[in-house]
Amino acid sequence: MAAMLDRLTPRLVRLTAVLALSVAAEAAAQSDVNPFDWGYAPAFGSGVYRLGDGTETRVYRGAFAVRLRETPTPEEGGPGVRLLLPVTVGIQNLDDDDLPPERPKDRAEHAAFLPGIELEFPAGERWTLRGRMQLGWGTELQGLERTAWLGAAGVRSRLRFADAPGRPAWIAGMLWDGFDPEEGERRSLLRFTQGFEFEIDVPRWKFRGRPMRLLPHVLGDWYYRPPPALAFGDEDFEQLARESQIGLAAVRDGGFKIWFFRFDGVGIAYRFSEHSSGLRFYLNSVF
Repeated sequence: MAAMLDRLTPRLVRLTAVLALSVAAEAAAQSDVNPFDWGYAPAFGSGVYRLGDGTETRVYRGAFAVRLRETPTPEEGGPGVRLLLPVTVGIQNLDDDDLPPERPKDRAEHAAFLPGIELEFPAGERWTLRGRMQLGWGTELQGLERTAWLGAAGVRSRLRFADAPGRPAWIAGMLWDGFDPEEGERRSLLRFTQGFEFEIDVPRWKFRGRPMRLLPHVLGDWYYRPPPALAFGDEDFEQLARESQIGLAAVRDGGFKIWFFRFDGVGIAYRFSEHSSGLRFYLNSVF
């Protein structure tokens, strides 16, 4: 079994990493839920979002980041630093019959960029704390062609229980995201996260001489102040208040490297709510 995993690992790592870089989140089908405005996409991830005229766009996010300083030990002091460079592009998500007259289909509908800085503090032997600040800009490319300033701020913590079975880590966080359109109302949204991630060794499973291990997780996200009803059409849509996620990542001591890009592991997760479901490809830990 270990030998077979060793042969398959390089192909799985490259395939999942490419998917994570190009899609970088879930591909969810949302039919009876009111999508969030497109301005939230750079912070919240890929999925279906709403444009200024009420039509829908399927957004794909590339969640790129560059580590500027490794996280030190508590004795060394000072934070680890990462440069965050998320980019999103949206494609029209409605059928031709549901589009306004003369509106092209299968065209890029929006683009956005939300750069920022993330600081990671080793608050103790078991506790790690992260904080981020981001400021960016985005624009609609069709329809109303609305532009907007984007902003995000959040904190996330991980508390490890290394002596417990499965070595669980309790993950908690809060993310505020807002956008200020050139024309229209300024809006913001809060997401609270709670979950557990486990660390499981796989005996004799190695990739290029270094041990591999598995990181399964379960997460729940709760949204505060969801957006108002759709402006386009006369259907009634429910608000999305909660999402859940279960997933599994394979990580390697020392991480992986593809070209100039370094990462600890690759994973796949199933994300779902009462209104939608989809797969998410991701890199590293969900922390």
